[in-house]
Amino acid sequence: MQKYFLFFIILFLSTASFGQSGYPYQDIKLEKPSDYNATEPLALSAATFLLTTPFIEVDVNRANAFLFLTTWMEGAKNYNFYTQGVVQQINTDKNLLSLYIAAMAKYSLEHKTELPDALTVEKNACKLLLAYCDDPANKFKLKKKLRTKLENN
Repeated sequence: MQKYFLFFIILFLSTASFGQSGYPYQDIKLEKPSDYNATEPLALSAATFLLTTPFIEVDVNRANAFLFLTTWMEGAKNYNFYTQGVVQQINTDKNLLSLYIAAMAKYSLEHKTELPDALTVEKNACKLLLAYCDDPANKFKLKKKLRTKLENN
């Protein structure tokens, strides 16, 4: 009897641990300008999550974090995200583009006291993205052509 009890406890604990999900970014409401300022820490959290976890192409947690982040970036009036240059060069790879957008947000939010210009953000976002791609634990394959574009910025 004790063996069965122990088995069910282990089964329950393993199921509960696998059932954990990421932060519920999809539940965050961004309706008025003050919402964007109030959710800056959550935007940084989403960008950090995307740039510190191994890449999985189809992952609900990553998709929710990215969707929240892009919505936040569209409405954040205190930041100017440059969507020319590198964005246009890498837009053929949607996965790389999503990571680049996260890198832009992360750099901007971590350096908001110095208000970096668009080219500084672009350059440092490329560095963050290359560091992510170079880490084999992240399991992201970067094409040579796109690597060259990132390295030249």
